[in-house]
Amino acid sequence: MNHLSKLFRSHLGPDFWKFRLGQLVSILGNGCRSIALSWWILEKTGSAKAIASVLVPYMVVNLVLLPLFGPLGDNFSRKKLIVIADLGRFVIGCFMAAMVYFDYFNLPLLAGLYIAASVGAALFNSAEGGIIPQIVERGKLQTALQQSYAISSFGGVAGGVLGGAVVSVFGVLGAFLTDALSFLAAGLSSNLIRANTIPRRKKKGSPLKSLSHWKAEFLDGLRLLWKVQILFWICISAMLANFTQAPFWVALPVFAKLARNMPPWYLGALEGSLALGSIVGALSLNSVQKFWRGRSFLVSCVALQGLGFLLLPWSPGLLLPMGMLFGVGFGSSMANIQFDAQAVLVIPDSYRARFNSIMDFLCLGLYPLGMAGGSLLIAQLGLSATWVIMGLSGLLQTPLILLVPKLKEFLEVPAHKAGGFLKKHYPQATL
Repeated sequence: MNHLSKLFRSHLGPDFWKFRLGQLVSILGNGCRSIALSWWILEKTGSAKAIASVLVPYMVVNLVLLPLFGPLGDNFSRKKLIVIADLGRFVIGCFMAAMVYFDYFNLPLLAGLYIAASVGAALFNSAEGGIIPQIVERGKLQTALQQSYAISSFGGVAGGVLGGAVVSVFGVLGAFLTDALSFLAAGLSSNLIRANTIPRRKKKGSPLKSLSHWKAEFLDGLRLLWKVQILFWICISAMLANFTQAPFWVALPVFAKLARNMPPWYLGALEGSLALGSIVGALSLNSVQKFWRGRSFLVSCVALQGLGFLLLPWSPGLLLPMGMLFGVGFGSSMANIQFDAQAVLVIPDSYRARFNSIMDFLCLGLYPLGMAGGSLLIAQLGLSATWVIMGLSGLLQTPLILLVPKLKEFLEVPAHKAGGFLKKHYPQATL
């Protein structure tokens, strides 16, 4: 309770809460859409491949657009980009709800609408990574990121529970309508931000005045990320980890509906357990780091995720699988917050959106392939074997993190010295 009260007592300013609480609403809507989508597809087809056929194109388009949209987030008002992205996804959500209302199940059309939604997601992501440092004080960035993870994870818990309840009571239509309205609320809330969210740039002039300028900015971000090897190799490590975890969002609804023969609320409870673990991990990170931090702690957090996947198919009853996913979320949030907080501190504002977009692209580059492969594994080897492969692969990959150059210094650099980290270790990367 003390951790929870501290979460809301911190003085991060009204703009932070306008943004985060608006996004909390959209996360709740996402929880409804996630469960509604998989449930509707399984009801109509009973196929994990059908779920993947919608999710994989979404991921591919999102990944391709992430680095291409990065220059937008370093040139234009990040608030405006976020509002446009949310309102666009509101419109797309209304179209998906119309499909359910008219009982028009068309898998290619559904995939097409999800692809359109991925454009909005990529636009949002190009701006989200840079807006937090503009609406909170520099000394409170780690606190803001921890609270962002906690709030997002709380939305995951509530969204899973809400999604399962809405699908159970109001059906798939109610869930899709809830999702659409949540993006409308998020966009209107973000529009109330008063801070100047136009990126601070050393060079003045009209941003992105030509396609060649766009290309130059994009390639400049790629060049610098390659030179900053610590960030590049962390992204490669994350890419491999995400590849092994990618089948999760295909395997979980199959686990709940077909393997355990449970109603929608149980799928929501499983997703909620994952998010609850993320909340606890975010809120307890500072306390744990007082006596354990650095590379060994990061590796242990990543290994905990693999262990949770490995044990999930052998967990009897209803509560133990939820416990396994709680552990996955706990380890995931602790690992991600450590990296994200340090990355925000060391990357200059004028490059932050490009770096974040390109890093997201690298981290998730193999995700669509892993998701498609996971659906094939489920079809060929079965669900339990798929979970075991995910878990063992994750555990075997964790020692590779120790090979990342200068990881120890990166994880331990204090906030007041973070600005000089790149100059000290990577003087060739002129920012």
